[in-house]
Amino acid sequence: MKNPFKIILITIGLFLLTAGYSQANTVVYDKVELFQIETFFTDPFTVFDSGTYIATLTDFEFPLAMISTGMSVTTATDLKGSLMAPGSFSFEATQGEAYFVSFFGFADTTTSLPPLGQYGIEISQVPVPSAVWLLGTGLIGFVGLSRRKKAE
Repeated sequence: MKNPFKIILITIGLFLLTAGYSQANTVVYDKVELFQIETFFTDPFTVFDSGTYIATLTDFEFPLAMISTGMSVTTATDLKGSLMAPGSFSFEATQGEAYFVSFFGFADTTTSLPPLGQYGIEISQVPVPSAVWLLGTGLIGFVGLSRRKKAE
């Protein structure tokens, strides 16, 4: 393998390795809110790229854990996923389609503390593992080696 080809291949590999994480994990919806007693809402959001997304619901337990909480992600016709407690789920999304996130939460009203609840919702794209980028670079290297052997 000639020296300039090695340098180009290594440079492309390093670029793809770092680009995989810099472009991944794009947040498409993020909300943190403190509420009193109960709250319900449905908000629209859009995705930037088609692919796998993860929706995460967090109960910040301020001042105490909520009595009940839940979240769902839907399109106009399909349920993509739902939770009835803090946690996360993944779903497939298509660019250009309208999505909706719905939430409900009930604060603990049985204590002497104020009946407050605090939650967080984040919907983000699942990052592409760097192994995929390395595999692609390796395949490019094998193509280069096979061409060199054919030329000899």
